[in-house]
Amino acid sequence: MIPKLILPLVVWLPLAQAAPVPVTWSLAGQWRVHDANDDTFNGASAPDSGWRTLRVPANWYSAGYDHQGALWYRHEFTLPERTPDTMATLVFDGVDYFADVTLNGKALARHEGYFQRFPVDVSDALRRHNRLAVRVESPYEDPKTIWPLHKTLVKGVLNQHDTRPGGAWSEHGQDANSGGIWAPVKLHMSRGVTIDEVILRPDWREGLQNPLLRAEIRYRALADGPATLRLSAAPDNFSGPDFQQDFPVTLKSAAGTLNVSLPMRSARLWWPVGVGKPNLYRVRASLRDDQGLMDTALTRTGLRKLEEQPDNKGWLINDRRLFIKGSNYIGSPWLGTMTRAKYRRDFELVESMNANAIRVHGHVAGRALYDVADEMGLMNWQDVPLQWGYDDSVAFADNAVRQTRQMVEQFGNSPAIIVWGGHNEPPWNSPWMEKRFPDWNKSLNQSLTKRVGDTLAEDSSRIVHRFSAVEEHYWAGWYFGTIRDLLAPAKTGIITEFGAQALPRLSTLKTFIPESLMWPKSTAADDPGWTHWKYHNFQPFQTFKFANIPRGNTIQEMIANTQAYQAQLVATAAESYRRQRYQPVTALFHFMFVETWPSINWGVVDYLRKPKAGYYALKRAYQPILPSIEPVTDVWRQGREATVRLWAINDTWSACEDCRLTWQVKQSGKWLAKGETIMTLPPDSGTRVKEITVTPTSVERVTIEYRIENNARETVGKNRREESVEASSAGK
Repeated sequence: MIPKLILPLVVWLPLAQAAPVPVTWSLAGQWRVHDANDDTFNGASAPDSGWRTLRVPANWYSAGYDHQGALWYRHEFTLPERTPDTMATLVFDGVDYFADVTLNGKALARHEGYFQRFPVDVSDALRRHNRLAVRVESPYEDPKTIWPLHKTLVKGVLNQHDTRPGGAWSEHGQDANSGGIWAPVKLHMSRGVTIDEVILRPDWREGLQNPLLRAEIRYRALADGPATLRLSAAPDNFSGPDFQQDFPVTLKSAAGTLNVSLPMRSARLWWPVGVGKPNLYRVRASLRDDQGLMDTALTRTGLRKLEEQPDNKGWLINDRRLFIKGSNYIGSPWLGTMTRAKYRRDFELVESMNANAIRVHGHVAGRALYDVADEMGLMNWQDVPLQWGYDDSVAFADNAVRQTRQMVEQFGNSPAIIVWGGHNEPPWNSPWMEKRFPDWNKSLNQSLTKRVGDTLAEDSSRIVHRFSAVEEHYWAGWYFGTIRDLLAPAKTGIITEFGAQALPRLSTLKTFIPESLMWPKSTAADDPGWTHWKYHNFQPFQTFKFANIPRGNTIQEMIANTQAYQAQLVATAAESYRRQRYQPVTALFHFMFVETWPSINWGVVDYLRKPKAGYYALKRAYQPILPSIEPVTDVWRQGREATVRLWAINDTWSACEDCRLTWQVKQSGKWLAKGETIMTLPPDSGTRVKEITVTPTSVERVTIEYRIENNARETVGKNRREESVEASSAGK
C-alpha cells in the first residue's frame, strides 16, 4: 500500500472551531473551473464570472467536461486558528498531468505526472480564509507528428493505446482526455514535523519465521531536535499479536529520512489467492517529542518473499513455486471513475475465472486497485506507464526515471505487486515499426528502456521484468499465423499477451452502435460502414480477412462467431502453455480481461461486465487441476485416423491421490474410444497421460470429453473439445 493511506481524522471544511493536530481535512466537492488554454487568463486572480462547477476528484471528461489541454480549478475554504508550530500540507493523490498550485495568490509548486501523490507545503501561505487555484494541463499530442514514437508524457495507455476512444492510429485516438484532479485532495495539519512517506520492505535474512520490516520514513521538520519514532504493525484482516518498537531519533530541519527495522518474529505471511490467506498488517509511524504527538501516518503491507529461479524453473513465493495464470487489465481510461467496489467486482470475476494474477497494463492505476488486490490475494504485475515510443532525449529519460522511482516508492508497500514491469514494446525491440514509420530506427529509446529497468531493479523485494518484448506477445491467430501456431513450443518463459477480439452481447453492442450502423454492406475493411465501429476499436481486417471469422447472416450470428473464435483461441493458447509449464513457460497473461469503455476489443468481459464465451473458455483452461486435451491432428477426415493426447496438470500444492481420469470420444452418439485410469497427480506437476487415435466414420462433429475425479469421486477438473470432420477425398 502507499504512504498515508489512512490518517487520523477526515472531515469537511470549513470548520467552526479549532481542532487538535495532527488532523486531515478533505477538500472534495464542487470546485469552479475555467478554460486555461488562453495563457493570458490568470485563473488564480480572475473574478468568479464565467466559471462553471466541476466535481473533485474526477477526470474532467467523466465529470461532464469534454476538454483538451489546460483547465483552471479553484476552491475556497476556511480554517480555524493555528499555533505557530503548525505545519500545513496540501496532499494531492493524483493530478493528470501537469499541476501548478497557487494559494492566496502565492505560486507554490509545479508537478508533472498523473499517478503520484505529491505534497505541497502551504504553511506560510495559509490564512483563515483561503483561495486555492490549480492550473491542470493534460496536453494534446498530435497523432500525425508525435505518435507513436515521440510522445513526451509518461502516461502509457492513458495517452495512446489500441483500447482508447478512436483507437491507436487514428486522428481521434486522443478523444476523451484523461486530464483532471482525478484523485483526492486533502489538507493535513501537524505540529513541528510532517511525515510525507512511509516506505516498507520485508527483510528475509533471518528466514521466513523471523522477518524484519524495514521502514524508510521521509519527513519535513521545522527545527532540529530529539524525538521518538514509534513503529507498530497490527493485524488488519486477521487476529494475532501486534509488533511495536520505539526508536530515539534526531530530527533535522527541512527534509530528512529515518531508517529503522521492526522485528516481526513468527508474523503471518501474505499468500496469493488459492494457496493461502492474504494476511495484512496496518503499519503506523508516529513522531513524538516531550510535548506529545507531532505527526502520524498509517499505511498497510503484507509480508511475502519473492524469487525468480534461473532457467525458467519458476517463481517462488514464500519459498513455494507457483505457476502464474493471469490476464492484462485496464479498468477504465478515466481512473477517477474506478472505486473500491468496482475493482472488487472486476477482481471477483478474475478470480472466478481461475486466474491468480493481473497485469496492470501500461499504466499505474488508482490506489483502490492495490487495496483490493492486497485484500483478495490477487497477484499484480505492475507496468510503468511507457507504451511504444517516446522522445529520445536524455531529459525525457531523466523524467521517466524520476517517475518510475516514485511509482516504486509510493506503491511498493503493496504485497500484491509481485513484478515491476518496464517499457512495453519499446521501439528498438519492435521491428514491425520499421515498415510503418519512416522515422523509426533500431536504437530508438534503447537508453530509456535500460535506465527505467535499472531503476526498477533498485527494489529487490520483487521480480523485475525490464521490458515487455514483442517476442513475449503471442498474437498468432490474430495478427499473424493461425490458432494452430499457438500449439508450437514457446520461445519465452513469460508470455505477456495473447488473444483475439470478440463482439459483446447484442444488448451491450446496441449501447454504442446505432441500429442504422449495425450491418455494414460488406466485410471489406475500407467499407465506410465500419468507420463508427473502428472508432470503438473494432478491427474488421483482422476479423474477416485474417482470422477468417464468418460474418453470418445476422448480427446475432456475427456475435456468436466472433465469440466462438475468441474462445477457441484463448483456450488453445492457455492449455498449450500450461502443458509447457517450466519448459519453458512460468507465467502467462492473456490480453485482455475487460473492455475499458463502450467498445469492441480483446476483452473476455464487456464494458458492462458481462462475460463473453472467451471468459468461460479461459475459466476452463485455467482450472487448478486441468484435464488438458492436446489436438495432435490438424484436419480430421472421415475414414482417416486422427490423434489427440490427454494431459493431467496439477497446479495446486496438494497431491490428487488416486484420482480417476475418464475420457470418451464420441461421434453421432457412438463411442469411438473411451477409457479410464487411476493415478496420483503430484503437486505442482504436469503429466502426459495417454495418446488416443480414432477414425471418424462420418462428417459429423467429434466430441472429446475428459474428466478428473478425486478419491472421493468428486469432479476436480473437466474439459471438452469438439473437432469438425471433413469428407474424405481421393489423394488426400
